[in-house]
Amino acid sequence: MIFDISQLRQVMRNAFRGKLKELGFYPLQKSVWVCPYECQDEIALLRDFFGLNEKEIRLIRAEDIEDDSYLRKIFKLG
Repeated sequence: MIFDISQLRQVMRNAFRGKLKELGFYPLQKSVWVCPYECQDEIALLRDFFGLNEKEIRLIRAEDIEDDSYLRKIFKLG
């Protein structure tokens, strides 16, 4: 999942990041977060709650991330 929330809405952006952490997402980069589980419903809920559109939050489904051993440890996926 990637997001691009304007610097002008910094409070909202920080609150959004906090919700991602609560849901178990992990920051791959500053605005790129990963989760190994289906999360389409959660992203839709966050999008609605924060009043964001598909350009501000984009859900990407990836089957593989190179050198993901550290992510497997974080998510306890063996």
